[in-house]
Formats: sequence, structure tokens, C-alpha cells
Amino acid sequence: MTHGACASGDPHSAKAGADILKAGGNAVDATVAAGLVAAVTQPTMTSLGGGGILTLRVDGRVIVCDCFSTLPGINLRKRGERELDVVTVSFEGIDVDFRVRAPSIAVPGTVAGLWETHARYGRLPLAEVAAPAVQAARYGYRVTEAQGKAFNLLGEIYRMTPQSWALLSNGRETAEKGELLRNPDIADTIEQLVEEGAQVFYTGDIGRAITTAAEGWLTPEDLAAYKPIFREPLLGTYRGWVLYAPAIPSVTGGMLFATLRALDDEGPLPRDMKLGDWRRLVDAMLHMERVRTEEYEERLFEEGYLQSMLAACPGGNTMHISAADEDGNIVAYTTTVGESAGIVAPGTGVILNNFLGEEDIYPGTGDDHPGRRMMSSMCPLIADDGQGRSIALGSAGSARIKTAILQILVHLIDGGVSPREAVRRSRVHAEGDTLYIEGWGRTRDEVSELKTLAEKTESTWDCGFFFGGAQVVEHTSDGFRTGADEDRRGCVAYVV
Repeated sequence: MTHGACASGDPHSAKAGADILKAGGNAVDATVAAGLVAAVTQPTMTSLGGGGILTLRVDGRVIVCDCFSTLPGINLRKRGERELDVVTVSFEGIDVDFRVRAPSIAVPGTVAGLWETHARYGRLPLAEVAAPAVQAARYGYRVTEAQGKAFNLLGEIYRMTPQSWALLSNGRETAEKGELLRNPDIADTIEQLVEEGAQVFYTGDIGRAITTAAEGWLTPEDLAAYKPIFREPLLGTYRGWVLYAPAIPSVTGGMLFATLRALDDEGPLPRDMKLGDWRRLVDAMLHMERVRTEEYEERLFEEGYLQSMLAACPGGNTMHISAADEDGNIVAYTTTVGESAGIVAPGTGVILNNFLGEEDIYPGTGDDHPGRRMMSSMCPLIADDGQGRSIALGSAGSARIKTAILQILVHLIDGGVSPREAVRRSRVHAEGDTLYIEGWGRTRDEVSELKTLAEKTESTWDCGFFFGGAQVVEHTSDGFRTGADEDRRGCVAYVV
């Protein structure tokens, strides 16, 4: 008997989700279990002190849980500018600047979202669902090769405080493959949240620890005002498939669907793409960049704006979890802590986000619109062909999320490849006036050809983090298939 499938950013969280499915849990239980374990084992990617978005189909209905962060500043007594430290990190030779420290912390939403989603749609008791995370935190988990790389990559940020350094180091250097890491404080935090409820994170002693860590830049009123929001999904179509994605607060959903509509006006792209086919896809990515105008960002939070825009169309570090169960429930969950602020809420084991330091989602400079949802690049997506085939898909990778999802969808739907192959195929990414080319999996001649598609190009040869970390779970009448970004980020999928 097959219970379902779970794909996640590391083997510890993926196995937790799969074990919950085997224990009789549904896709929501599996996602929450995997998400909580990831908050322990993937501290550079996600955290209880971060935010996320879930797209769920439960009992036939699709809904989006927006548990991304809000802007702080309600009754702010702190004065002065939010001065941030800049840390430069090299992703396979491509330098990216990150802004960190206490003034970069936004209001966390992960706990409120996961707890309310489980209360509405979960099947097993929350204590059972959270048990794998408590176990991993209290008794330890073995670092994988990919986790060791991630720790080394962002180690400079986590060296900023002894508490954050302890999350990914052996005391001397970042932990490597096979070393055992523990976080007993977060084990206590999760157990307290299970027993007392999510509100203690926002108005209890955990909340007070968060405001202390934020040095006054985030207020008790900010935390008390936070609520997850359940929204109707943004609807799109592609080659007869119906697509569901988040509208508010995602900037990516509308951009992606408008681009797919433009591609839909022409014939399907072939399974084995040549230079001309890649030109079509790169042109589509450039079209996606043009969709994000000032008006788009200003009107993003207007109810109905994105859906009406699509109707008028002619023709941080993150991680993703996808899960499905035998009853047809399916969940796509993307979650992030940015790169972290380099600060742990004292006594909790919870690393806090640096969302106010990410210019792509927060171009502001002051404490404008406190309480307002922040924009996000995350885009957890569900696709349905109307004939019994459903897919949960999403990716990590900040600005690269939209192009990773676009390419995987094209390979799945146009090319007809398996989820595993769709995820493994080499990618490109267009942003601004630059085309980024993944050399891994390609010959030098193929990369040279692709460089003719743009005036400005950058290429990477190592298989690594820059081009994202995608997870796919597919459910059909024949069972489940999965794809996980094992090569790029050490992601893992299980069918159980």
C-alpha cells in the first residue's frame, strides 16, 4: 500500500514527512513535520523565526496560507536609521551581497501559519507531528555534505553571535559531513509551542525573547498584531493544465502566469531543446522581468489586481517542501529565513530573519507601513491536468525561483519528462540585463551557444546553490513520482 510522497531540502526533513505519512498522517501533517525538522536541520535556509507560503489542496479545495512576514514598527520607540552590516557571499563564483543584524528583522510568520494550517487541515495530533523535530533538536542530527556546504557558505553571517554560530559549528569551524549537531533550546521551544499554542511565540516569553534580540527595532505590538491569512489562489492555465499559486504577497505568481500565457500562444517546446528553443525560453524570462513594473509592485496588495491583470494579458535563501497523500491532498510549501540576521532569540534556539535586508522584497529604507505584509519571491504551486494528474512544485533560490519553476513546468508539460529529470536538467536564469548559464550538465560548446542569446552573460560550472533547490511531487492514479534537487542542494524525496 502506498501512502504518499514527500520531497524536501534535506534527508532529515524529507524522512520526517514520509514517516508521518506512513503513520496515517495526511499531506498537511507531512508538510508540517518536514517544515519543523527543517527549522532544526536547515538553519541557513528556514527557521521558526522566518516566513513562508503554503498552497494546499485539501478535500478538493485549493487554498493559500500566507504566513510571510509583516513590516515592524507599530508603536516604535527606537529612533534613527536601520543601519545594516553587508556580507558578501560567493555562489559558485557569483557574488551576492546580504544585509544583516538586528535592524533587518521582520515579524516572523512561520509558527502562526504552520500551527493554524495544522489546526484546520491536519489529521494527526500536533505532538506526534512535531516529535521528529524535537528528537532531531534534542538528540542531534548528522550533517550531510550539502548542509556542510551551506554552513560554510553562510558561515560569516552566523559567526556574528555565539548563539547563531552554535547552530552550525563544532565550536571551531562550520560542521562538516557526519558531525553531530544539537539544538536543545529549540527542542524546548517546539514542545512549549505544542503545549501552549502559537500565541506564546507572539505574546508570551518567546515573543519577549524575540523583541530583545531585535534591539527595539521590532515591538511587542508588532508580534501581537501578526496573523496568518488564508487566501484564494491565483489561477492560471498552461497547455490545458490549471495552475494554482499565491497572489498576495508573492510577486512571482503573476509574473510566472503572464509568462506562461505568452508561451502558450505558440507550440510546445520540445523534449530535447535546441538553441532556438532556448531563445524562446530566455525571451519568456525577459518578458517575466518586464511584468514587474512599479505599478505591479504598488498594486500587488489590491484584491483582484493580479487576476484581472492576467485576464488582460495577450495570450534569500529558501527551501521548499512538496507532499501528497493517497486521498488526493497535496501541499506545496516554500519557507525561508532569508540568510538570517545572524541573531538568535535568547533561550529559544530560534534564528531570526533578515527580510528587511533583502532589497528584492523590501526596497524601502524607513519604517513605512508597519503591519503591512512584505512582498515575497516564493511561489509554491499546484498544477492539475484535469485527468487525475496533480503536481506540487516549488523552489528555493530567491530571484531564481521564478525561472526554476518556469523551466521545470515546461520540461514536465511540454517535454513530457519525469519529475526527476525535469528537476535535474541544467538551467538558465535571466535577471535585469544578464543571462546566467548553468554549465553543469552542459558541454562548453553548448554554453558558448547560449552566450549568444544575451549581450551580458555569466556562467557557473560547479553544481551548487545558485540555481535553486526545487522539489516536485506528482500524484496520478498509478501512484506517486518525485523530483528533488539532490545534485544542487542535497534535497531528498521519498515515496512511502
